[in-house]
Amino acid sequence: MANLDSLASGTWSSLRNGLAQWALYAVPIILLSCWTFFALRRVFFSPLSHIPGPKLAALTYLYEGYYEVWLGGKYFLRIAEMHKQYGPIIRITPHEVHFADPEFLDTLYPAGGRKTDKPSWFSLLTGTPYSIVSTTHHEVHRQRRNALSSFFSTASIHRFEHIMKDHISRLIGRLDASARESRVVRIHEVFKAAASDIITMYAFDNSFNFLDMDDYGQSYFESTHKFFLLTHVCVLLPWLYPLIQNSPDWLLRLLFPGLSEVRDRQNWWLEQVHEIRKSSDVQRMRQTIFGGILSSKLPDEEKSNARLASEAQLVVFAGEGTTAWGLNAALYELLARPDELLKLKAELSTIQLGEGGMPSLSDVEGLPYLGAVIQEALRVHPGVLTRQMRVSPEVPVTYVDRTSGKTYVVPPGAVTSMSPHITHRDPDAFEDPAEFRPQRWIENPKLARYFHGFARGSRNCVGMTLARREMALVLATIIMKYDLYDGQEGPTMELYDTERTRDVDAHSDYIIPVPAENSEGVRIRFRA
Repeated sequence: MANLDSLASGTWSSLRNGLAQWALYAVPIILLSCWTFFALRRVFFSPLSHIPGPKLAALTYLYEGYYEVWLGGKYFLRIAEMHKQYGPIIRITPHEVHFADPEFLDTLYPAGGRKTDKPSWFSLLTGTPYSIVSTTHHEVHRQRRNALSSFFSTASIHRFEHIMKDHISRLIGRLDASARESRVVRIHEVFKAAASDIITMYAFDNSFNFLDMDDYGQSYFESTHKFFLLTHVCVLLPWLYPLIQNSPDWLLRLLFPGLSEVRDRQNWWLEQVHEIRKSSDVQRMRQTIFGGILSSKLPDEEKSNARLASEAQLVVFAGEGTTAWGLNAALYELLARPDELLKLKAELSTIQLGEGGMPSLSDVEGLPYLGAVIQEALRVHPGVLTRQMRVSPEVPVTYVDRTSGKTYVVPPGAVTSMSPHITHRDPDAFEDPAEFRPQRWIENPKLARYFHGFARGSRNCVGMTLARREMALVLATIIMKYDLYDGQEGPTMELYDTERTRDVDAHSDYIIPVPAENSEGVRIRFRA
């Protein structure tokens, strides 16, 4: 009996060892087989498998992650190279197709007739999960946009003109102070302070008054920059953004000390929303963006603190970032090209300066060359660099390659995109695309169909009318006051140790363009 027990025990021990040995080899084999099946299916049997592009990009998001996270916002440059290799339509991630054909803009971004969604994960990129720019569904987006759109009409912006002029007067006052001491100014910092104060006044009837700070609120903008630097990491690690957003103040300051001022701004925006919500001031409800949202016909859930916090962050970041970058690029290009500056000064000499030494908005908004300068600055140096992603939820997107004649069908639900940086530098659309030539827009107004610096279609930038007019008023005021320095006396300005390739051209894409790592930005010496 003991021998039988011993035999049974030995047999069971051998069986267990055998099973353990089998599991040691079988589990990795099964996992490898599953991964191989998954990889083959994604690369060769996906509905997007007929789209050209690197197989590694079709296989894994780590390909994009390598360029965006490891190399630091460089995928936009790699995508441009891929188009040169594979043609005008390429698969750049397992679920995204990118186009490089200016003639396809209106098809991909329809103004109506076809529903246009955003990817469900897009909020991880923007950090504003409930804003109009991150809204996934077409109908919800339209509802949210309608509550904002009236504040960005031409008539509404004209009613806001006196606020813009008040801030531009303060901006000029700061530049005059620098001129009296012949100081070098980092002009992008000045423009960010002005643009931020203007948009927050429009949004809340209050602001941080960055223009009054000695350093133009640099600690706040540096914190905002660090927030943008996390965008690609948050997409690759989707748990990170909720951790940042939902952490209490003390924990955020412990884990992410560089984001402290961003949290301060977020808290301040919410405080302003609370004040407007309980305010009895009818004018504040009518004339501020968030007063308008709170008094709109949006359902109550659309007026929650979480929703309005997202919208506030979008409105302020977009209002300060795009406008400031456009002004920064435009003033650089004009100072780097004296002949273009002289053309603009000649046009501006036809209008009169009003109260406070500034032209009126109605005078500057119709000037063709000033408009062309702004358009060309935004073409060569778009203020939003990231891919403009869309999803057609119900119908396929069909593209015909005009060179090969081949037809590609992108099925419903796939992510499609185009990039301003690539479209705006297409030589078939823009002759000598890297050159700053404002005259091209006057000679050929039809070029506007190739411009998408403010996005296109039903989801274009709701604030572009304000941005263009604000840029026109600021730029006209500066150009009319200061001449290009050539040894003469009087209010003048000149570039100081500034190079386009280092200080203006985009080297990285973090939604906003980021110049070279060693750049100190566009620097200008003002003289009284």
